[in-house]
Amino acid sequence: MRFGARPLAELERAMAAAESYAEWRAAAEAHDHRSGAAERRHEEESPYYDASLLREDIAELRAFRESANARGLIRALTASVYRHQADIGAPELYDEALCGTRHLVTAWLDEAEASLRWLAAHAVPGMPESEKLRRFETAWMVYGRSALMLSGGATWGFHHLGVVKALFEVGSLPHILSGASTGAMVAGGICSRTDVEIAELFAHPEQMRLDGLLPVGARRAWQAGAWLDPERLLEVLRHNVGELTLGEAFARSGRALNISVSPTRTRQKPRVLSHLTAPEVLVANACLASSALPGLFPPVVLEARGPDGVYPYVPNERWVDGSLYGDLPKLRLARLHNVNHFIVSQANPHVAVVGGLNRKRGLAPAMAGAAVSAARTQGTAAAAFARKATPASAGPLQQLMERSHALMSQDYGGDIVIHPRFRPELIRNLVVNPTPTTLRSFIREGERSTWPTLPRVVDQTRLGRVFRECVESLSHGRAMG
Repeated sequence: MRFGARPLAELERAMAAAESYAEWRAAAEAHDHRSGAAERRHEEESPYYDASLLREDIAELRAFRESANARGLIRALTASVYRHQADIGAPELYDEALCGTRHLVTAWLDEAEASLRWLAAHAVPGMPESEKLRRFETAWMVYGRSALMLSGGATWGFHHLGVVKALFEVGSLPHILSGASTGAMVAGGICSRTDVEIAELFAHPEQMRLDGLLPVGARRAWQAGAWLDPERLLEVLRHNVGELTLGEAFARSGRALNISVSPTRTRQKPRVLSHLTAPEVLVANACLASSALPGLFPPVVLEARGPDGVYPYVPNERWVDGSLYGDLPKLRLARLHNVNHFIVSQANPHVAVVGGLNRKRGLAPAMAGAAVSAARTQGTAAAAFARKATPASAGPLQQLMERSHALMSQDYGGDIVIHPRFRPELIRNLVVNPTPTTLRSFIREGERSTWPTLPRVVDQTRLGRVFRECVESLSHGRAMG
């Protein structure tokens, strides 16, 4: 699609209405040329990194690689990668243009990738392949990993499907995913599928069942303290995510699924269920527990499958919606998987308004965002006071205060945060089954909210992907291309 010299406002409308990333990218490139941002990307000097040091490191890496000096290349890479890791990830570098960062940063990433791949593919004098593999594994551990975190958000959480689709189609979907509530359902479905099956899911989303929310009637709701039928939701989850355990899902897809669940007892801790912490727990059942918002669904006893069949996992405990205490369990993922880079798809309605304001530029959005943030700070302080003032003997009231404080005080951000566009009309449809038409709308809106972040995501996950590919090739004795 050619845009020529169209006005910026028209190009922005074209980006907002794009039906594919290619369409969005074409309009964004035209916008960068029209605004002058494309020219600024050629400027090497920047307050956010040391341009002269980047140029020197590029030249040194290239010289060692082209002269086949493996030992020198190892020393230079070790210094260069960790020297520039923080600088080149500065978010300000991606605020200057829609289609990417300064070209000097891209040149350094190109050379760092080429050098890593060359080292993986060529013998290092005096170093056995087993030792080279060990060093790559250590370097990858020090470098860290990226994770995609999918928040709660009830029906609005189906936007996550579009976020995953956009990342998957450019080859930048992290191999570590976490989810809470609806985010757990989406993460569970993705991490239970192979890449071929993920592509098939997005080509034909109608294969998903969408009828998981079934009211039970007033009498049963009064007796159970919940308005929706958990058996129906579990049936739909089994259809959408399968019958695998967390361990089986990891073995099948290679993706590490992490599901947040919240306790019903005050002294119990929230948990992150994964192939490391709970490999025998069933994915569908974990998703059910993570989605059991009090008042809508009853608490859930987790189920696991072992050699002798299905059994209750921690039978004396019941679990509820993961968003209550662990919407984004960043500390736990850091400990479990060495994650130090968090991409967050945030669809919680009480966070969405602030996110939408933070995306907009100008004085009015900035003042509105500051006012909302200040209100949230005051709300968190009030919730903390109420929690301390409520005695443990108050029972349900004390539990309500605990949950209110947990919701208000959580960190809902990340290194890169993707917010779907806030639409007030969605509030009245927050807890309803999506139709095939609205599902496609959610997916498209999720994609559109992700496309502007893709240049940054692709760059900031690039070396992590290369480390992974190098380690896998060395582990299996394959030659790197």
